[in-house]
Amino acid sequence: MLSGVNAPGTDTVKLRATKLASRGKDMPTMLWFSDLMEPAENFTNFFTRPDSKILNYRNVHLVNMRNQGDSDHHASYDMDDMSADVMRYMDDNKITMATIGGHGFGAKLAIATANANLERFTGVIALDGGPVDHKYHEAWYELKEYITFAHNMKLNEMEPSVALRAIETGISCPKW
Repeated sequence: MLSGVNAPGTDTVKLRATKLASRGKDMPTMLWFSDLMEPAENFTNFFTRPDSKILNYRNVHLVNMRNQGDSDHHASYDMDDMSADVMRYMDDNKITMATIGGHGFGAKLAIATANANLERFTGVIALDGGPVDHKYHEAWYELKEYITFAHNMKLNEMEPSVALRAIETGISCPKW
């Protein structure tokens, strides 16, 4: 852990993953984390396509960080708490040492976790554009608009079917 302080209840968050078996026997493990709002399983084709060689050298766990996919949810997005989740996942799955990597926020989580637990990691892969101001991209404005729309919805006052129709109407682009 980075600072040793966790949000209340965060020490029970359980991460879940899709496990891609190596083509070889008794291969080391790589943990992979996706970007925010992106299920880790989206990387299945990346790692299993015929020209990808990673499965010749590693078992790959496509891990959903907290609040994503089928992993547990918790209000805290504190990096210390999330790094502790990763270490707990490794312990629960009897992984003593691994390579860790990710895309976007997943890359940041991988770097923070490895830096705080050097003895448990053999390497880090960070697929990220770095700290860049994305405000000049049209997609950034589109995403900001959709987040604002969803934030302003009064879901506790709506029936589920009404809420779903409102989301489908207010968030017109199917990719979001």
